[in-house]
Amino acid sequence: MRAIIIGGGIGGLFTAIALRQAEGVFDQIEVFEQSSVPTEAGAGLNIAPNGARLCHWLGVDLDGGDPKGPSGVPDGGRASILDVTRMINDDLSVSRKPFHYNAPEKRALGGGFHHMHRQDLLMCLHERVRELAPEYPVASPISVHMGKRLVGIEQHDAGVTASFADGTTTTGDILIGADGIHSKVLELTWPEAPERRFTGSLIFRGLIPRADVETLRKADGRPLDHNPLDELCMDMYKRNDDYAMSYWVRGGELLNIGFTWYDPESTEFTDDWGDWRTIEVDELVEHIKKMWAGDPRMDNLVALAGAMKNTTKWGLYDRPAFTSWQDGRICLVGDAAHPMLPTMGQGASQTMEDSAALAKAFALHQSDFASAFLHYERVRHYRATRFQFASKVAFKHLEPEDSAERKQILAAVDERDFAFFDHEERAGNDDSWIYEFDAREIGDRLPPRRWGPWDYRASGAGAEARRVITMNLWKPSVPATGDRLVTRQELEQHNTFEDCWVIIHGKVYDLTEWKDRHPGGPFVARLYAGKDASAEFGDFHSKAATRHMRLFCIGDYAGDRMTSEEFARGTAH
Repeated sequence: MRAIIIGGGIGGLFTAIALRQAEGVFDQIEVFEQSSVPTEAGAGLNIAPNGARLCHWLGVDLDGGDPKGPSGVPDGGRASILDVTRMINDDLSVSRKPFHYNAPEKRALGGGFHHMHRQDLLMCLHERVRELAPEYPVASPISVHMGKRLVGIEQHDAGVTASFADGTTTTGDILIGADGIHSKVLELTWPEAPERRFTGSLIFRGLIPRADVETLRKADGRPLDHNPLDELCMDMYKRNDDYAMSYWVRGGELLNIGFTWYDPESTEFTDDWGDWRTIEVDELVEHIKKMWAGDPRMDNLVALAGAMKNTTKWGLYDRPAFTSWQDGRICLVGDAAHPMLPTMGQGASQTMEDSAALAKAFALHQSDFASAFLHYERVRHYRATRFQFASKVAFKHLEPEDSAERKQILAAVDERDFAFFDHEERAGNDDSWIYEFDAREIGDRLPPRRWGPWDYRASGAGAEARRVITMNLWKPSVPATGDRLVTRQELEQHNTFEDCWVIIHGKVYDLTEWKDRHPGGPFVARLYAGKDASAEFGDFHSKAATRHMRLFCIGDYAGDRMTSEEFARGTAH
């Protein structure tokens, strides 16, 4: 079989390398990338143990290589293996948490947290792909074609044909979309799929050379309170609406920094020109002085920001989870299927898990691509969308203190989901389900479909948990009647976090009180007040929870379709 992969970034190259593990299935693996030279926007990323283990399996060397290369061009390698996470608190004290998966016995199996420059990882993958090119005597050779912008896809009995902007075409037995959040494969194959959306969060990104970190000082000349040079660490700073993080990449030669904050009213990033831009560092410094004014940590952050190079500003986007990633001879992997925010540090690793599971599905089902795609989707959809959803509720500004009602619900759900929603235990104490997971273990039979994030270990435990949840769902003293029409004008009068109405599947609900008593409620209210929140319901809510929502239903959404007389009658209730 001949595999076509659209997208020559991290996901596309990793998928190409992984598919070779389905021995005897693919004669050719062809990768088509729209850019003319290999490049990755952004700065640092984390490859967690569940992803790093797969790199080791495929012979992708994250630790070797010369990042400057023989001709001055990065050729990959030189990950930074950090020792500890430091939380710099608002009184300048430090809370420390070791990276416990960096133990030698785990590193020997390819584990550990690998922090890298995105371009370095991309070059690692290109280096591995070059070793598997057609000119070498290898099975399932990989070819990479640059400057190929996809414009069309046609499925037919003989295969699937991709058309490119330069007028060329290519035909294969299967086509894999690994072309990111802006996926053209998704657009062409699933035109009704949810559009990407602005999450209300923005981030400044940049790098500081190690030599500059050594000379950092506050504005008054004093040294930093906690210089990142003190140890090989990841540093974090949190406030209600702001979050800063730094960690070393390229073997400790560069300090990667991100400043994230919440601004749901921002209109800076629009679809017509992209989701990021370069900035002058003065813009970042002024932002930090304004947002962190009065905080003892501000001087440290201003010093770090002022030293950043190649600084960019990004609008953070995601896409609601959708039902299926495969259609006929086409499937999606990585951000094309499940784009997620960076808060869980799992974007790259979840893409790698996709690739490994897909390869194992083809190893099991051979040329039966329909069964392979379905098996892949069944084992990946649930896990990846959990991270996709969890990454949205992990920002500090979306972490309300848990009410008694919320805690009652949380105590009944599966312990692995509890960690995502519980404020006091955010991120959980047992993370083995994240980092010890092996995506290659897909089983030898097609598994049943699993819906949403509620996974109960046994049907009996699940039934009991659902009963407890249902009994403890908070009920308003005066339930809504849901018997009237709501216009767009009226909806717009309730579009704040404190006074929050939303649309869910054509009906309008008042979440003003509900949001503080339901897991994920504050997130929904912040992101969707006065808007359509249908994307957040369905898979993520049980039937019992959906029935419970009727108590908060004001009525059907009429939009602009009402006359003035109808509007007067509707609002008179």
